Amino acid sequence: MILNDKTPHGGDIYTNKVLLDFSANVNPFGMPEKVRLAAEAAAGQSFVYPDPYCGKLREKLSNKERVPADNILCGNGAAELIYSFAYTLAKDKPALIVSPTFGEYRTALNAAGVKTEDHILNEQNGFELDDGLLEKEMTQYGALFICTPNNPTGKNVSPGLLLKIAETGVRMFVDMCFLDMTDSPEMYDTQELLRTHRNVLILKAFTKSFAIPGLRLGYAMCCDNELLNNMAGKAPCWNVSLPAQEAGCAALDCMEWLDKTVKTVSKERKRLAGELSSIGIKVFPGEADFLLLYSEKDLCSRLLEYGILVRDCSDFTGLKKGFLRIAVRRPEENDRLLSTIKDIIDQDHA
Repeated sequence: MILNDKTPHGGDIYTNKVLLDFSANVNPFGMPEKVRLAAEAAAGQSFVYPDPYCGKLREKLSNKERVPADNILCGNGAAELIYSFAYTLAKDKPALIVSPTFGEYRTALNAAGVKTEDHILNEQNGFELDDGLLEKEMTQYGALFICTPNNPTGKNVSPGLLLKIAETGVRMFVDMCFLDMTDSPEMYDTQELLRTHRNVLILKAFTKSFAIPGLRLGYAMCCDNELLNNMAGKAPCWNVSLPAQEAGCAALDCMEWLDKTVKTVSKERKRLAGELSSIGIKVFPGEADFLLLYSEKDLCSRLLEYGILVRDCSDFTGLKKGFLRIAVRRPEENDRLLSTIKDIIDQDHA
């Protein structure tokens, strides 16, 4: 839990009066019914300990990802795995973070006593990662953190560039937690990438795709079993609850449901981007289920007056005041957001 500090993340519907939450990037169609029922049934069986090996879940993940189960480590959400990884790193080399990006990487590295440096993405280039990163001498870094599609920019790293970076030999922490919410979830040959590059670890989660952030379930994949064993030793034995494990197993049987919802989200993302641009909001097009925006109208606080919570991105390294991130939600909710922003703009012009 957080003690006394303000949360640095979206989704804080507890300390704000929120009618619509656009700050958390989870599937707007909610938890599939099959997943809900599995979690509820498992809750009723929670008088026994959960499987400390996550055996059934890892086997099902192995089939989905085409990666041996021995190369999969499950965690209490993706965040726990970020911390577990950070604590495996030596302290004599800094970690390089491609920024702006998810702030939990730096928080975990700071907790582990690992220094950090940033490779700042260029706003004029649409925050897209390019070959400029390869100009750095990677041997000076203990690890490289990359998020694709990136949070909060929504930009994917090209498969070719990702492979070039992997070939430098640097230990790579590649966060693909939002990949299943894009139009191209199969754009990376993760099976081959992991098989041929022991220095690459890929992070994924059920949180965004199946809308179960309250259950906490993520997983890491890597062919370096020594690293996975080291990470496992940084977390408690029963860190993945029985309801989370059963929900994950059920979710893996709901891929057709996921494909259907992603198609709607993709259509809505493009519609939102077009309509926001037409009313003067700067939109940075991305591939995920959210959009990075820029406005000088202090939309974060003004939208909250209407009960709409968005993510203020001014605390992201490489961004400034005026940047905000909005989740792509259901059509009627997106209409509500658009009409409210238009009302705010009309008030300023009155």
